[in-house]
Amino acid sequence: MSVNYSTGLLGGCLSMAVLALASAPALAENYQRGHELYGNHCQACHTKRVHLNKKRKVKTLSELRKRVEGWAAHAGDDWGESEVDDVVYYLNRRYYHLAQ
Repeated sequence: MSVNYSTGLLGGCLSMAVLALASAPALAENYQRGHELYGNHCQACHTKRVHLNKKRKVKTLSELRKRVEGWAAHAGDDWGESEVDDVVYYLNRRYYHLAQ
């Protein structure tokens, strides 16, 4: 009995590609929503210079999330988990590039 590994590998790659494409609109939507939330609620005080600072304190996604939650509460924004998630996603994709 012979096994055709190339077919299995190709099928696996195609499955991964389909999953990535299926989630792409949601990720773009999350990025855009995070961008808008950040622009409307954060950008007045936090320009991109804050995020590009070489001495920034945020080193992990967990720290970034805590900062977003803290500043949203400080500003009086009644953000739920989805708003925080979208702003963290936006900031990470745009500036931080921290491992998922």
